Amino acid sequence: MFRSSTWLAIGLALGTMAVPNANAGVGFQPVSQDELKMTSEPLAPGAPAIILYRQVDRDDNGFTSHEDNYFRIKILTEEGRKRADVEIPFFKGEYDVVAVKGRAIRPDGTIAEFDGKVYEKEIVKGKAGGRQYKFLAKTFTLPDVQVGSIIEYAYTFDFKEHFLFDSHWILSDELFTKKARFSLKPYQTSYQDLVLHWNWQHLPSDAAPPNRGPDGVIRLEASNIPAFEEEDHMPPPNELKARVDFYWEEALQDKDATSYWKRIGKKRNGELENVAGKRGAMERGIRNCFAQRSTGDEAAQDL
Repeated sequence: MFRSSTWLAIGLALGTMAVPNANAGVGFQPVSQDELKMTSEPLAPGAPAIILYRQVDRDDNGFTSHEDNYFRIKILTEEGRKRADVEIPFFKGEYDVVAVKGRAIRPDGTIAEFDGKVYEKEIVKGKAGGRQYKFLAKTFTLPDVQVGSIIEYAYTFDFKEHFLFDSHWILSDELFTKKARFSLKPYQTSYQDLVLHWNWQHLPSDAAPPNRGPDGVIRLEASNIPAFEEEDHMPPPNELKARVDFYWEEALQDKDATSYWKRIGKKRNGELENVAGKRGAMERGIRNCFAQRSTGDEAAQDL
């Protein structure tokens, strides 16, 4: 259900902070008779299911950054019952999925609590820059989900200790979303050379851009987010969805913008070359290619 949003460690070691993780996560919502009686959504005709409410709360302070996720979904058709099978992707070693809980509210209002097992399966693995990467998923099945049911589940991403991670809000889902709330409590850094930036794209027309409140927390609310449909041969889907991206950058310390981008460009080029790790092999391949073309041209002239 949840689409991973490519969390990127920027490699900044943080000092240990004696701040406990007091975030209790998002609680289940009260049973709503209006939602139980719902049989369709006019803004998403024929939808097998819709997201009634979604909430994402990220806190980058404490021993570890963590993000609480909550989904409340209305099942409208037999096909929609597939939503009982929940899959939460994550990158092994970067972060983990913890505190998984769920329940199904039957059409008559009675509740079936999830008390089963959460499994872990491998989606894909690879290697880059000498490091092994694994993309896994936590999976579980909610009990007794019927047409007309409401399902709820929540979980927390716990990120690797002593690292600062970029943050991404992916608003679009393959289901229509009736209402969503997002928040980010950024890391309170004492480093003067780091600045948090954010940008956004394709926000719903009624959604105001993300705004930092007096408490330092950045928030966004949106409603009636259309379902996102993937097509063959399209660019990476997440890059086309309604989204907000947060990233840390070095503060401008150079004499002018030209000097800054020259330094940043050199630094990022070095980082990319380090990840590729095969610069010499690429150079040899290019030289061989030109040598073959040169030999071919000479042969053509001889003819």
